[in-house]
Amino acid sequence: MKAASPIYPIAWLQANRRKNPVTTDAWYIAFANQLVAPLQASGLFAGKAEDDTRHAALALALYLHDAVAQNGGWKVFTSRHTSLYNKPLPFYSTTGSDYVADEINRSDVTFVLWTCLALPARQRPDDYTLSDPYAPALQVLADEIYTFMDKAFEEAPIDTTTPSPHWMRGTASLGIPARPLPEQPSNPANVTDANARRCLEYSGGHPLLYFADYDLLRHFFIDVLRWADRPSNLLPNLAREREFVIYANARGMLLAHSVAACFRDPHNPLYNPSRAKADGYRLFCQPGLCPFDLLKLGITAGLLPDAQFPFTNGQKTLQENADFLARYYLGEYYEAD
Repeated sequence: MKAASPIYPIAWLQANRRKNPVTTDAWYIAFANQLVAPLQASGLFAGKAEDDTRHAALALALYLHDAVAQNGGWKVFTSRHTSLYNKPLPFYSTTGSDYVADEINRSDVTFVLWTCLALPARQRPDDYTLSDPYAPALQVLADEIYTFMDKAFEEAPIDTTTPSPHWMRGTASLGIPARPLPEQPSNPANVTDANARRCLEYSGGHPLLYFADYDLLRHFFIDVLRWADRPSNLLPNLAREREFVIYANARGMLLAHSVAACFRDPHNPLYNPSRAKADGYRLFCQPGLCPFDLLKLGITAGLLPDAQFPFTNGQKTLQENADFLARYYLGEYYEAD
């Protein structure tokens, strides 16, 4: 195995978004470099670029820095997560004697490593990476890193003058205010948006409508919504798509394609349990696939109970952390208009 290139001071300064060093930097740079070998030896990082391994080492060093100083990006992340979900971390238990908020914790280390492996989309909406937060290999690596970190904890220098930035993945999306779903009117006649009103009148007030293919959707646009019959201009980019969902409410009308099979709704003839299990997680991870208000309705109304990740306990992992995972993976698409 080829040894990874060392982490140089410039990388630590960039991770801290600083130009000028401070006296404690050398210790944390040396600590980060000691983590590279065990990370590289783990099968979790096999085949990954050197930058991925160095990023993980820097993230773990930043975590230790913040745990010692009790400030910085780690504290921002856990504070925001606590405000939203009444616990500092997703996935793992943080109650009892096994978790101490002002010290280092195995579950913290495990989660930091998870964020280095579970990556939101980068170049394309579908190039996100999944990672099982309970994978045995992840637990083994976290135990090894925690044991090493625990020995270094007492000697780690305290730096309270230069708090780290928001370095944790997902921190920004935890700061996005969650707005309520649009009001669902009791009387469709009171809806001012003409498209939404006609949808609700057609459905008897039910917010969701389902269409197997473009032809059915197009006829609905023409016959019910009273759109002009001009095929060349009637959303031609959707002509090859299938499995549409319309969400009508007091705010207006949303349209999504390729997601209808995932919604367990008595009104949905397109619901497919096997497809929902296989594909449902994509709604939470792929930006732009499902308009967020439709996804939020699916979560809050219990219409996506089959959504699960493709690993052991994947359903429980997703269902119990649905809002966090949507924030983490969808980023700026969370609550996007």
